[in-house]
Amino acid sequence: MKISFVILLLSACLAAPLPAANKKDKAQKPVKMSTLYKAASTAIKNASGQDGARNNLMNALQRTDLKDKDRAEIYYTTAKLYESTNSVENRKAYLKQKYDTALFFNSLLNMYEQLRLCDSVDATPNAQEKIRLKYAKKTRELRQKHIRNILNGGKFFLYKGNYASAYDFLDDYYTYASNRQDTLLPKLAYQAALCGYLTSHPAHTLKYIDKAIESASRGDKPILQEYKVRTYAMLKNDSAWVRELRAGVRKYPEHDYFFVNLADYYASHKLTSEGCALADSLIRVVSANKAIYWYTKCKMKLLDNDYEACIQFADSTLLRDPTFADAYYNKGISYLNMAVIRQESACNDIKDPRFAQDRQTIRQLFASAMPCMRKVRELQPDKVDRWAPPLYRIYLFLNKGKEFDEIDRLLKEKASEDAKRQAEPAKK
Repeated sequence: MKISFVILLLSACLAAPLPAANKKDKAQKPVKMSTLYKAASTAIKNASGQDGARNNLMNALQRTDLKDKDRAEIYYTTAKLYESTNSVENRKAYLKQKYDTALFFNSLLNMYEQLRLCDSVDATPNAQEKIRLKYAKKTRELRQKHIRNILNGGKFFLYKGNYASAYDFLDDYYTYASNRQDTLLPKLAYQAALCGYLTSHPAHTLKYIDKAIESASRGDKPILQEYKVRTYAMLKNDSAWVRELRAGVRKYPEHDYFFVNLADYYASHKLTSEGCALADSLIRVVSANKAIYWYTKCKMKLLDNDYEACIQFADSTLLRDPTFADAYYNKGISYLNMAVIRQESACNDIKDPRFAQDRQTIRQLFASAMPCMRKVRELQPDKVDRWAPPLYRIYLFLNKGKEFDEIDRLLKEKASEDAKRQAEPAKK
């Protein structure tokens, strides 16, 4: 009977409702900030537990009751915790123990970021619109204490080829170096600009590229200017891109990149007068013997439909470079266009003496185009689409049966290959 009584009593207890206090499940009060700061101090003192103390502090930033002074203190204390992590790795290195080099440097980089946040909040005006800096001296001293290792971190990641991380260290050193006459700064600006360019980070490149160009050697300046131009192209900032191309032509006229791209821009926008003026300026300043300058004038005249001038400048180009395929092409196209224009206005009355004269003139224009297009074929045999259609037309008019049949066959084979190539994705 006693056993049965105990079982019944236990059943009654299990079935009883939970106490009212548990049912309400009141929200737990947040840990006091003083407790978090004490935990951080203990972690720093014991050189362990920094990650947990730091995470608790960062989580506390979500509290809605925090004031700016509380946030500044959180950031500064977090920075000290990162410094403590760095000290742990530093001690391992000193004792010849295995240590994490990346952690050694990254802990300092993270410390710098927390100090930046601390300064930002510390500089916020109070209710009276006054700024009372509490941490400025301490953050400055803490940065300067580790500034050399920030530089060493940049060198470390540069050596590793980790340009994104290297940039962060170089940027911090350049920003916070106390001596603005530091002779390392020009070199660091150069390295930071390159890191930005190599990681396709336009903001990083543009932040330092002008400083890099200013201090670079004469041989490196045009290369850096080219990186600047390419960066604006990446940003699709056409106005800045053109502006820097013009600056490149003006400052480094011997560096063809700026001229070629600016000339292409003028051509694509039908700014033919500007294109010719650009070529003329470099003919005067750099050399009258560079084929590319004369070809640019040739190209602009073709765009203007000034075929005789185009032929003239094509000849000037080929005089300086007999293998300039584009010059042969422009010359051939000019002759063909002149032939077409003459055909449209030619006399159609076979009894009129002008009929034979016009026919002879047109025939001569086609004949003049023929060696040009044959030369394009010789120089660019793979570009069938470029030289085959003009030669087809030339051979047809000049009644070159054998040559016409060959070109006709080539064009049909090319059309068949293109059709097969377009059908391949559909099969997949």
